[in-house]
Amino acid sequence: MVSWRDLVSVAVGGALGTAARAGLTLAFADALGPVLVPIINVIGAFAIGILFGIRARMPRSPRAQRAQLFFGTGVLGGFTTYSALAVESADVSSAWWGVATVVIGTLAAWAGVVIGRGRRAP
Repeated sequence: MVSWRDLVSVAVGGALGTAARAGLTLAFADALGPVLVPIINVIGAFAIGILFGIRARMPRSPRAQRAQLFFGTGVLGGFTTYSALAVESADVSSAWWGVATVVIGTLAAWAGVVIGRGRRAP
C-alpha cells in the first residue's frame, strides 16, 4: 500500500530531478543543442541502473524502499526526459535519434546494474 509519505517523497524527488535537468538545460542548451536531451537520458538511465543494482544487494526494508522511491522514481524519474526525446524524435528525419538514445540508454542502464551489483553480469 502506498502511503502519503511515499507520494510526497516521489513528488519532492521529482521536483529536485526536474530542477537539475532544467539547470543543465539552461547552462548547456546553447553549447550542446539537440544532443543535450539524449545525454541527460543516458546519464539518468545509467544512474537508475546503478540504483537498481545496489538495491538488489540490499535487504528489504521500508527505509530502502523509501530511498528507491525518492531517488529512483522521484529524482531520476524527474531528471530523465523521454517525453522531450519523443517530441524531438517525432520529426521523421530525426527518428533515428530517438531509437539510438533508447538503445544506448538501455545499455547504460545495464552497465549501471552491473556496477551497482558489484559483479560482472546480472
